[in-house]
Amino acid sequence: MMKRHGNEQVVENASAIGRFFSKLKDMELLPDECTRKEEKVLRFVDAETGLTFFLGVHSLGNGVTFGGVRLLPNGMERAGLRDALRLSEAMTHKLSMIGEPYGGSKMVVLPSESGKSEVVLHRIGEYVEAMNGSFITAIDFGFEPEDALKIREKTKHLLGFDGPGSIGASGVTTAIGAFRGIKVLLEEAFGSPRITGRSFAIQGMGSVGKKLAELLLEHGGRIFISDTDSKRLRPFESIAQATVTEPDDLLFVGADVLCPSGPGCVISQQTIPKLRSRIIAGVANCVLENEVRDDLLLKEKNILFAPDFVLNAGGVIQGIAEYKGKEDLKDAVDRLPLIQKNLRAVFKRSRERNIGSMAAAKELSKLRRITR
Repeated sequence: MMKRHGNEQVVENASAIGRFFSKLKDMELLPDECTRKEEKVLRFVDAETGLTFFLGVHSLGNGVTFGGVRLLPNGMERAGLRDALRLSEAMTHKLSMIGEPYGGSKMVVLPSESGKSEVVLHRIGEYVEAMNGSFITAIDFGFEPEDALKIREKTKHLLGFDGPGSIGASGVTTAIGAFRGIKVLLEEAFGSPRITGRSFAIQGMGSVGKKLAELLLEHGGRIFISDTDSKRLRPFESIAQATVTEPDDLLFVGADVLCPSGPGCVISQQTIPKLRSRIIAGVANCVLENEVRDDLLLKEKNILFAPDFVLNAGGVIQGIAEYKGKEDLKDAVDRLPLIQKNLRAVFKRSRERNIGSMAAAKELSKLRRITR
């Protein structure tokens, strides 16, 4: 059962989460309805483990929603709510831009003081499974690749990992799609898509950032890299074309292309005046702290911005391929040119309407949802 305790809900049975989705479907909420309506964000605490969850559902689509699950440190409840709201909305736009009928959702988990453990990972899987296929997910920020295997032991609705039951880690297709998209950005900003001779600053060397770095080096790029986990940087320390940089300095090294690939909200009113890059490639989700204000500030500074829900769609493209029963990456990789096509459409609309690229991308997303 689910019972109220102050402003939170203490969950004693995972089936209560499944009923949350049933309630939303019964209400027939529209995709464009405000995400901040109380019934569309559920905050709950697991009585057994002390885990705090935020489950955001921005749109229901055809009744199946896609969205990652991310892990934040204990106590970051304000950030958890923000991420559930913004990332579920971003997933709605991401799916719309690639022409899929599914809804956008997001689960954010805050562990108790005891931190992450096998019990915690299993419990996350149990809640995903309790949603009866209404929530299809993959691991996101805060998890390691091996964590997916533990979560998967309790649910069949986690996709995009490296192990039995999946066609591979979704970070690979996300990085390949972003790499191809970066070529469009280079052509838009400099008149040529060539990687050779260009510099790239990658903030965050998780599965996506690492693969993107490898692709850029392979094609003649110079990279600046940072991560709060020094172990992730070691494979690149002896490479002449790679420079390890302190995380606080990475945004401002002046590389041709800045690629935020870790935490969100790093491009802000405070950081934009100090940026020296010509291009920002939104590899991570929700890299703008304020999407309206910061989109305008970047346009005023003549910094070309690739909206994250357009550029990083490779992972969900793979997830949908898995969901439809595809058995290798080929089907997903074959759809990645859609990212380049969408970026060109965004920049064209941005020029024609004299608006920022984030605003242009959201307009296109809304038009495609209306006409589908």
